[in-house]
Amino acid sequence: MTSGTEPSIASQIADFGRNVIALAQSEQKTNAVPPKLVAIKDLPVYNESARLTDYKFVEKEKLPLESEFTTIRYAILDGYDVFASRFQVVDRALTKAKNVAIATDDYVRNEWTVLPKAAAITIGGMAGFVLGLKRYGIRKFVYAAGGLTTMAAFCYPHETVDFSRCVIAHAKRSYADFQKSPETPKK
Repeated sequence: MTSGTEPSIASQIADFGRNVIALAQSEQKTNAVPPKLVAIKDLPVYNESARLTDYKFVEKEKLPLESEFTTIRYAILDGYDVFASRFQVVDRALTKAKNVAIATDDYVRNEWTVLPKAAAITIGGMAGFVLGLKRYGIRKFVYAAGGLTTMAAFCYPHETVDFSRCVIAHAKRSYADFQKSPETPKK
């Protein structure tokens, strides 16, 4: 969409090419620049004419009750420091217990040992059985099976994923076969 006064894009490209070739072939070692071209050092990178305004620091006025809340906050912080120093022993014990639990988890998950995994699965089953003691009927067995299944999934995560994918594939196939089943003939 060019108007009659603007040169076409092809002529602009040709003029640009001629200017570049003329610049490249100039044998002068000075900073001679052909017309319509500007040297990089002459480009206005930053507007130096605009003067930066000087800002003056204005202190914020305190809100009502701000100093009282500050005092209370510092008092609570000091009290917490005293409390934390007294219970540092408990914190160290909890940290050690957490580290032992993490190490046990890594040992059970990553090592190829059967006995710790079997013990963990058995404990899970017994925990489910104990939780289901007050239940009646099939619930006892559902709780025990849930405990066993949860611990087995915990001890064998990769096998659990493979088994779950296999179960999902069989369920999809069975549902597809169910949908394709023929209608029963009428008598």
